[in-house]
Amino acid sequence: MARRVSKSKNFDTRTDDEQRQDRARRLRYAGPWAATALGPLMVEGAHVAVAGNPAALALATLGIAGTGSALCKLMSHLDSKAKRDKDTVRLHQVNTIAVTAAATLGTITGLDTAATASAWALGGIGLSLANNLWSSFHKKGSEKSASKWEKLESEIGLAKHELKEAQSNGKGTVIATVEAKDGATAEDLARRIPAMAAAMKIGKGRITHTVDDDDSSMVTMRVQVADLLKEGFAWRGPSAFGASIGDVPIRTGRYEDGEDLLLNLTGQLRDPGPLSNGNVEHAIAMGVNGAGKTQGNQLILVEVATRTEVSSIVIDCSKFQQDFGHIRHGVEWPIDKKDAARRFFKVLPNAIEKRTDFLAAKGLSKWEPGCGLNFLVVIGEEAADFAADNEHYQKILRTARAAGIWILTSIQRATHNNMDTDSRANSPAGLCFGLRDGADAQYCLPDEATDAGAWPQWGNRKPGYHYAAGLGIPEERWHITARTELANKRDQADAVSAGATIRTPLDTVTAEAFGDLYVNRTTYDAPLLPQEEGEDNPPQQAAPSAPAAAPAPAAVETTPAYSGPPDEEMDDVDEETMAREVEELTEMLQNVLEEDPEPGAYDHLRIEDEIEPPAEDAPVLSLGGAVDDADKLTSEQGRQELYARLDKWVREGKNSFAPRDVTDILMRVGLSDTKRWFYRERDRLIEAGVISVDESDEGFGLYDILRSPLSGNNGE
Repeated sequence: MARRVSKSKNFDTRTDDEQRQDRARRLRYAGPWAATALGPLMVEGAHVAVAGNPAALALATLGIAGTGSALCKLMSHLDSKAKRDKDTVRLHQVNTIAVTAAATLGTITGLDTAATASAWALGGIGLSLANNLWSSFHKKGSEKSASKWEKLESEIGLAKHELKEAQSNGKGTVIATVEAKDGATAEDLARRIPAMAAAMKIGKGRITHTVDDDDSSMVTMRVQVADLLKEGFAWRGPSAFGASIGDVPIRTGRYEDGEDLLLNLTGQLRDPGPLSNGNVEHAIAMGVNGAGKTQGNQLILVEVATRTEVSSIVIDCSKFQQDFGHIRHGVEWPIDKKDAARRFFKVLPNAIEKRTDFLAAKGLSKWEPGCGLNFLVVIGEEAADFAADNEHYQKILRTARAAGIWILTSIQRATHNNMDTDSRANSPAGLCFGLRDGADAQYCLPDEATDAGAWPQWGNRKPGYHYAAGLGIPEERWHITARTELANKRDQADAVSAGATIRTPLDTVTAEAFGDLYVNRTTYDAPLLPQEEGEDNPPQQAAPSAPAAAPAPAAVETTPAYSGPPDEEMDDVDEETMAREVEELTEMLQNVLEEDPEPGAYDHLRIEDEIEPPAEDAPVLSLGGAVDDADKLTSEQGRQELYARLDKWVREGKNSFAPRDVTDILMRVGLSDTKRWFYRERDRLIEAGVISVDESDEGFGLYDILRSPLSGNNGE
C-alpha cells in the first residue's frame, strides 16, 4: 500500500520581537510609497467634494492645516517620551509638515491637471526615496553603535534619569547632564554608578558626579574613558620664577582632562585666576609608601625656592637627605631630628604671636603680599613621627593661618592613632595620593570629593596620581584625578640654585621670634646629588649659620622675669618630682653598692691594722664637700651663674640638659634648700619660654633649651 505523502507545514521560528521588528521595517519602507500612491485619490476626492462651495473649501482647508499642526506637536511629544535622537525627530517633523502642506494645497487646487499631478508625483517620490535611504543608513549606524545610555536604562534601571546632553572634550572625557524625573534623585544615580562603570567596562572612580546647588534634580556626570596621565608629563620648570608667592598660584601637575593643577597656598593672591580663596588652608598629603607624596612636596618646595616673599621649613626626621638633599640649599630651615622638631614646635607659637602682632599693628587681619613678612611654608614629612601625640601641633594649626604660615602634614594614613583628630579638622585641604583602601580618602579629602566619586584605591601602582581639594581649587574639580609633573633631581637642583639670587631672606620679626634655635640651625649651600661619571663632586658639607655673639657673663646684669616671695617663704615645692629624684639617686647608690670587689680581696685586713696610704699615682675621687664662704653665691648670683651656663650651652649648640649638669652651681648657692631654689628657677625659665620639659624623656628631669635667657626677648 502506497504511503500517502502529506503537505509539509511552514512554521515561523522567529520570536515575537523579531516579528514585530520585521513588520515595523516593512511599514517604514513601504509607508512613504503607499502615501505617495494613495494620497492623490483622497486629496482629489476632498477637492471634488468642496470645490463648488467656497465656504466648505475654506473650512476643509483650515481643518486639514489644523490637523497637520496638531499631528506635528503630537509627534514631537511622542519622540520626546521615547527619547529618540535628533535626526529621527527632524525626519518626523519634515514628513509631517510635507504631508500637511501637500494635502492642503491638493484640496484647494485638485490633482486633475498635469501640473498638479506631476508636482505630487515628484514630491512624493523624492520624499519616499529620502525616507528609505535615511532608514537604511541610520538603522545600520545605530545598530553598530547603539546608545549606551539606552542599554543602561534597561540593564541597571535608569529609566527615571534622562540624559539631556553629553559632550566630549576630545581628551578622553565625556561630560553628561542628567535630569532625575518622576521622583528619582541624584542619590539613586550615585548608587548605580559602580554598575554603570562595570557595564561600560571602565574602572571604579572613572565616573564621578556633582549635583547642581540650585536644582537637585540636575546631575553632571563626568566619565573618563581614557587615561591620558599614563605616560606622564615632563616638568616644565618653575611656574613663575622670580615672582612673589603672593602674585599667582603655584603649578605642581596636570589633571586628566589636560588642565593645569594650581595651588593657592597663601589665600591672598594679586592674580588668583579661578583659585580665589581668601584664607590659608593647611593641608594633609596622604598616600601609601611609594605613592608619590614626596615628589609632590619636592615640586612645592622648588616653587617656593624660586619665588620671593616666602621661606620654607622642612621637617623630615626619617630621611631628609634622601628625600630633599637635592633641594636642601633652598630650604630656609631643615629639621632632621626628632628632638629638633620637638623644640621647633615649642618656639613656633612665639613666632606666631610676634607675626600676628606685627600684622595687627599694620591693620591687617591676615598675611598679604608686601606686608613685610615672608610667607612661611612648613612641610612635615613622615608626620606620624611628631603629629600623633604632640599637643602643640593642633594648637599651632589653629592659630598659624592668621600669621601667614601654611602647614602641610605629609603622612601615610591620617587616622586618629597617627594624627590627632583636632589637627585633621584644622587641615581642611587635601592632596590624596594612592591608598590601599579607597575608603581611607575620608581622612584626607572633604566629604564633597568622596561623595562625588573620588576613589584613590590604586596604592603605589600609579605614582604621582592624586586628588587635590581646597587651596582655592573649585569644588567641581576636587574629584578629578591629577598627576604631578615628572622632574629629575638635577633639574630641580639647578632651578633652586638659580633662585638663590631672588629669594627673600627671612624677615627680622620671625627670625628674632625663633631665637637661638634658628640662629644655630644647620643650613646647606649646595645640593646633594649623585656623582656623574667624570664629574668632580666632593661630598657636600653642612654650613651652620654663625651664632650671634653673646656678651660676657660677668658683664650681664639680669632682672628676674618673676618676682615672688622671699626664699624662706616659698612652699611651692614639686613633691612628686622631688620624690622621683630621690628614687633615682637611691637606685644609683644601690647600683654602686652591688659592684662588690672580687671575693677575698680584703681578707688579709684586720680591724687593728692601719690603712695603707694610697699610691702617689692613684686616682682621687672627690665627692664634693662644704664650700668656702668666699665661694658661696647669693640667690641672685646663683641665678646669674645659671643663666650664663644656659647661654654658653646655646652658643655651643647644646639643646638639652639635666639637673645634674648644674649641680656645681647648686652646691655653691648659700641656701639651706638648694633643690627648692632650683625648682623655682626652673619654673621661671619655663614660664619665660627659655626651657621646656622634654615630654619624650622616660627618665627624670630632662629639659629642652629653647633659647638663651640672656637674649632680648626673654620677657625681663
